[in-house]
Amino acid sequence: MKYRLLAALLFLQTASAGAAELAGVFVDDSVELDGQTLLLNGLGLREKLWVDVYVGSLYLPARSDDVAEILSRPGPWRVQLDFVYKEVANDKLLEAWREGFEKNQDAATLQALRERIDVFYALFTSSALAGDRYLFDYLPPGGTRIARNGELLGVIPGEDFKDALLEIWLGNYPADKDLKKGMLGL
Repeated sequence: MKYRLLAALLFLQTASAGAAELAGVFVDDSVELDGQTLLLNGLGLREKLWVDVYVGSLYLPARSDDVAEILSRPGPWRVQLDFVYKEVANDKLLEAWREGFEKNQDAATLQALRERIDVFYALFTSSALAGDRYLFDYLPPGGTRIARNGELLGVIPGEDFKDALLEIWLGNYPADKDLKKGMLGL
């Protein structure tokens, strides 16, 4: 009886300490980003042909389910991708980024972003493996910082780029509708 009570107390302490779980991936309820606390807005699962690909988490200074409001915020945010599929080939990863940008942006916006989008593509030189964690951190005025497993890959400047990137998951044509709902906390 004592051990069951202790186990229950440890579970409650862990649950209240702030971790959400989806598809075996645990994410924190909040993160520190350059001295500012960002709250887990929501998380969802990216699926492709009934296969779990990654868990996507959105962190914001204050929770919101309004895409327009999120995009218009001047402050920082984080998108965290935790890959669960054994391997997503580099060409498939680039194809998904390309599709996300092209479906959610008009031709003029894509043209204005072309050089920065190409720099973004160049950051992805290998396959994403199960257990890999990608962080996309928008830190104004510096830009969007991209890291893989704690290693900085690069920084892309511009508020217009951060909006286009975030629309891959939250735009009118998201990578996955259920993932979008999850990241918005719906």
